[in-house]
Amino acid sequence: MILKKFLSLMLLSLLLGMPTLAPAGEEDEVLLFSAEEVSFNQNTREVIATGHVEMSHGGYTLLADQVTYNERTGTVHAFGNVKITDPDGNALYVDEAELDDELREGFLVNLRFVFPDGSRLAARDGERISGNKTVLNYAVFTPCVICDDHPGRPPSWQVRAVRVTHDQQKKRIYYKNATLEVLGIPIIYLPYLSHPDPTVDRASGFLVPEVGLTRELGLVLKFPYHIVFSPSSDATITPILTTKEGLVLAGEYRRHLGFGQFHLEGSVTYVDERDADNLKTGDKQLRGHFFANSQFKHSENVRTRVRFQLASDDTYLRRYGFSDVDTLKSEYITEAFMGRSYYAIRALWFQGLRVEDISGLTGFALPLVQLNHVAQPDRIGGVWRINFNGLALHRSDGMDTRRLSLRGSYEIPYTTRVGQILRLGIYLRGDLYNISNAERPDSPFFAGQNGTEGRFLPELSASFEWPFIKTSGSSQQIITPVITLIVAPTGGNPAALSNEDSRTFELTDTNILSIDRLPGLDQWEGGTRTNFGLKWMLNSKNLNIEAFIGESYRFTIAGDDPEDIFFSQGSGLSGHLSDLVTRFIITFDDKLTISSRMRLDNDDLTVRRNEIDATLYFKNTRVGIGYFKLNRNRQLEELEDHEEIRLHGTWSFKTNWQFFGHLTRNLTTTGSTISQGLGVMYVDDCVELSISWRKSFTSDRDIVPGSSLHFRIRLKHLG
Repeated sequence: MILKKFLSLMLLSLLLGMPTLAPAGEEDEVLLFSAEEVSFNQNTREVIATGHVEMSHGGYTLLADQVTYNERTGTVHAFGNVKITDPDGNALYVDEAELDDELREGFLVNLRFVFPDGSRLAARDGERISGNKTVLNYAVFTPCVICDDHPGRPPSWQVRAVRVTHDQQKKRIYYKNATLEVLGIPIIYLPYLSHPDPTVDRASGFLVPEVGLTRELGLVLKFPYHIVFSPSSDATITPILTTKEGLVLAGEYRRHLGFGQFHLEGSVTYVDERDADNLKTGDKQLRGHFFANSQFKHSENVRTRVRFQLASDDTYLRRYGFSDVDTLKSEYITEAFMGRSYYAIRALWFQGLRVEDISGLTGFALPLVQLNHVAQPDRIGGVWRINFNGLALHRSDGMDTRRLSLRGSYEIPYTTRVGQILRLGIYLRGDLYNISNAERPDSPFFAGQNGTEGRFLPELSASFEWPFIKTSGSSQQIITPVITLIVAPTGGNPAALSNEDSRTFELTDTNILSIDRLPGLDQWEGGTRTNFGLKWMLNSKNLNIEAFIGESYRFTIAGDDPEDIFFSQGSGLSGHLSDLVTRFIITFDDKLTISSRMRLDNDDLTVRRNEIDATLYFKNTRVGIGYFKLNRNRQLEELEDHEEIRLHGTWSFKTNWQFFGHLTRNLTTTGSTISQGLGVMYVDDCVELSISWRKSFTSDRDIVPGSSLHFRIRLKHLG
């Protein structure tokens, strides 16, 4: 043994007064030794080292106040402030240790095992076996920080066990007769438990179960199991047990390929079939979903993204709590960034989950091509832009639309010496449409006519801004009048053209000053018009205010050209003078934030759109209120008029505890509560614990109004 040979040499050096050396031929396994005093008892054949003793061998280090080596038994006995460090950086603190002469095996008394991340095992006593396994009796494990100011306070979570085995070779901790405690409260008794030790970033094993209670499913129990296949791939399989609907099997798979990554998830169940009135038909049906997301990088400038979403039926995702979306979107896109140019080719497919959605009338784009180029500014600062868009929109049982669009523009910005900002622009656009099956549109209002139709859309613009700045002490005010003139021919929206991507238009503060106010390409705002507004900003130490008011004047209106039916009553652009839009945002000392956005009818100042949000912060409390009203007096779009109020808030109390709640209520004539919920949560760097209650008042086929209760716990190192 190296230690035995070394200490024998050390004894000889003490007798002869010679320096201590490593055994010949074993320099790679040198045992380093230092102490304030060394003595030898010839009767007991013991070497006794005292005073800051340090021994190091093969990556193991022992520190102690006193170390005794018995030459006859070949054992090392360490006393006082004993610390043993292994090659992995784990530290073992004990009151007393009896080890073999390689510091790898032995008995330990009153020990603490500390991992590199600060996690710790403490035990009454234990035994080291083969240098890579520690067996502990009456032990406690926790990854949580122990508060020095309150040493008697229990950690956020810990496991107590009669016996704990730490296998450093397998990097795993095993428990027998264990009790899990959270916030000092025993939660569950487990006759057997194991988990990776804190040196492992990812490992296979069960994660913490989740518990819930819903009206549709009854008691819901989730038992996720994590599987690590390699450093770049893993999966999670989650059996979901419900008392009313039986078993649901869910799963996820993730993999990184170096040049890209993908994530798959899905679920499946076999349950009683229900009709539109939520009554069982007597048959069984297979229900489930499948989602996929991926991204691949082909080069520094080219990448591909793929997203696929599919559900077996309209209500499955909401009924089983996977998602609340009402439309699933699948997309393929390859895009390239080349200097000042952008190229993209994509495909889009949608699955509508609302009761009024008809799959045969839901369009899918194959392909959608986009090319954009921005040239370098010329000598006078002018910039050329070219945009191309190509679309083929298909329906399995409805109208098909094919469109080519090319737009070129030239813009010149100029700033005068006194800060006036001028912009001049010329825009030329040409569109070519081909429509078939126009007799079967998804909405008659947006239908076109069979055949091929083109249009040419020229446009000129000039805008002017002049900011005025006033500084007084620590505050600054900025007033900026803005006016834009757009010259364009009237019309531009012949009845033969379909409208696929410009259906929902809302006049707001974000688009009132824009040259192109309409979303998409199918609808075009023709006619000569001018947009004007006034911005005001106040910036100070504690108070910041932003205000805006804007309006638009059209020299031609809908009545002058029948093609402009899109700008009919209720759009906000129906007359010569548009509706008035405002924005007001105030922030006070990071404690109060109020924002308001409104659209007022130009004729009688009736509020057509009103959106108010206010958030108040004080001490440990945050309270928010939101109000939304849409009263457009228009029934052309699918977006219905609506009025609701939202309340939400959180209250932080003690340390790491938080109480939260929300309420959403419909304020129309048939007003009712939409949803409400309450919950309490505890969060620190070691544990997340929450219990929440939510009540929904909406119904849709097999989704009925009712309450749900959800309990969630996440523990560091246990998932």
